[in-house]
Amino acid sequence: MSIYSSLYSGVSGLTALGNSMSVLGDNIANVNTTGFKGSRTIFQDILNMTVTTGNGTAQVGQGTVLGDVSSTFSQSGFETTDSVTDLAIDGEGFFVLKTPGTTQKLYSRAGAFKVDGSQYLVNPAGLIVQGYKLDPDSGARVGTITDVQLNSTVAAPSKSSYVSVLANLNSKAVKKTEDAVPLYDRWDATDNVEDPAAGTDGKIIAESDYAHSSTVKVYDKQGNSHDITIYFDKDPASEGNNTWEFIVTTNPAEDLLAGTDIQTTSGLLGGGTIEFTNDGKINTITAGTGLTAADATNEFLQFSVNFFDQDAANTQTIQLDFGASYNGTAWISDTLATTQFASDSVNMFQAADGFARGELQTIKINQEGTINGVYSNGKTIPLYQLALAKFNSKRGLDKLGGSIYRETLASGPPAENPPTTNGLGKVISSTLEQSNVDIAMEFVKMITTQRGYQANSKTIQTTDQMIQTVVNLKR
Repeated sequence: MSIYSSLYSGVSGLTALGNSMSVLGDNIANVNTTGFKGSRTIFQDILNMTVTTGNGTAQVGQGTVLGDVSSTFSQSGFETTDSVTDLAIDGEGFFVLKTPGTTQKLYSRAGAFKVDGSQYLVNPAGLIVQGYKLDPDSGARVGTITDVQLNSTVAAPSKSSYVSVLANLNSKAVKKTEDAVPLYDRWDATDNVEDPAAGTDGKIIAESDYAHSSTVKVYDKQGNSHDITIYFDKDPASEGNNTWEFIVTTNPAEDLLAGTDIQTTSGLLGGGTIEFTNDGKINTITAGTGLTAADATNEFLQFSVNFFDQDAANTQTIQLDFGASYNGTAWISDTLATTQFASDSVNMFQAADGFARGELQTIKINQEGTINGVYSNGKTIPLYQLALAKFNSKRGLDKLGGSIYRETLASGPPAENPPTTNGLGKVISSTLEQSNVDIAMEFVKMITTQRGYQANSKTIQTTDQMIQTVVNLKR
């Protein structure tokens, strides 16, 4: 073995440690880079040479070489921001991105996204975020992964098909009128002008005609709103006085099923009765005139209304829920349902589905990566669900800069799924993942690298002096 090999051993150390210092410098330079994952260097010795010794042969190393530079994918801290499209992954996974106009997918932990002029959700380099399109009604995923484009700026109106009215009807109440006229027959849409001479008071139904009422807003298929009012009154003829009459009504001028001329029953959509048990719970709900009875298929009563014309094709059918459903043999009350207790008659809950046209005001992103549009009509509609990717070997990914990675043979193919599934982490909105570089640790490594570099330079200097001694033997 030649003494000159010591020079090359020292040079190998200088080269390897110099490259290591480049890695440290890159880590420190990116200490504030969003989603940056620091790298580490792995050294390995160079194949040993065999030399002759007094006891036979032995091996002497020939220096060092930079064996590997790999990213460290440890979870780093989070930074709160004021942008809802700033996203961080808490756990495993990468955001899936795509270059516009191509099919190539790229991956990143940096979630500083924004909406561009074409309504695509993109990163600062213009790569389009990928996700699953969602059904606006059910929220179910539709199709495969695609570009996230938030172009649903308008929520189309949806007509109402369900009304829920949950009330307590005072068990101590008595029938409002002394005569035996049913509640259904007290409605008179033609009595809309006060005329004492004609015996009219201008009230379609007077407060003295009912014990309690509840009004719910519904929507037609064009998004116009209409009031549905349900009136209740005690039925004195029932055994034990546990039965209440009710009628379902709307503005007579908006009830066009029977024509545009106001008739006595215009706006009167139907009636029926609710019978309670002695403990104040619903026993039976009976459909009267104008209502469709519940059966094993349709578990609620139904009423029909036409807000447009007399065309039966435009008739709107709406289910009426008092908090109990019919299973084909009996009425089953929900936890919260209409009751008859000895307290004031009050509305406990009232609601209807359907909504008017709305403009997109903002978006919200939950931990499952679901992007919900919040509209001016008060509705929240699911639009997309983000996709995350998971690799068998993250360290095998190819770094492209800009906190972007590319799949390689070493990384294996990605497994793409929604957040919180298949071992993937959750998504946090208005948050960015910070760099995972530990500046204190980098400084310590810098010191040890500097010392190693100095030591290797001393090896070269000492070897040079030894060679000079050999040269001086000629003198």
